[in-house]
Amino acid sequence: MNKTFFILFLTIMFSYNAWAEYDKIEKYEIQSAGTGVEGTYLVKVLIYSKTNKLSDDAYKYAAVHGCIFRGFSGAPGMTSAPPMASSPTLEEDREEYFKTFFESTYMNFASVVEASYKVIRLKKKGYKLEATVQVKKDKLRHELEKSGIIKGLASGF
Repeated sequence: MNKTFFILFLTIMFSYNAWAEYDKIEKYEIQSAGTGVEGTYLVKVLIYSKTNKLSDDAYKYAAVHGCIFRGFSGAPGMTSAPPMASSPTLEEDREEYFKTFFESTYMNFASVVEASYKVIRLKKKGYKLEATVQVKKDKLRHELEKSGIIKGLASGF
């Protein structure tokens, strides 16, 4: 009995740790970084962190999360986009789906542009870390539509 309880406890802890890793991204910004290849967004991700280095996965997470739930804007003449999610409560409403999605699936829809990293030391404790990320918006939208998370663009007509 104790062995079963211990295995169950470890399974829960590992699942929580995988999900909690991105809870460490307390604050981030997303903005246009220009024009990307057809079917993609090119975005600049700025993450505020207590450490001066993050993995590429953290930038990918913030870029995909931002495209789905926040949208982004850019300087005049640059690309901007509203959030893919039409409901501000979608993340809470479909918590199980997004928990699974942000454990690994999101990585298929983004890639960090090499040599685009920038670290800025803030006056208060912490850093502002920046990288440019290419998000495969068409593939991401298709995945969310296929899963029933968002409605297709043609469904409103």
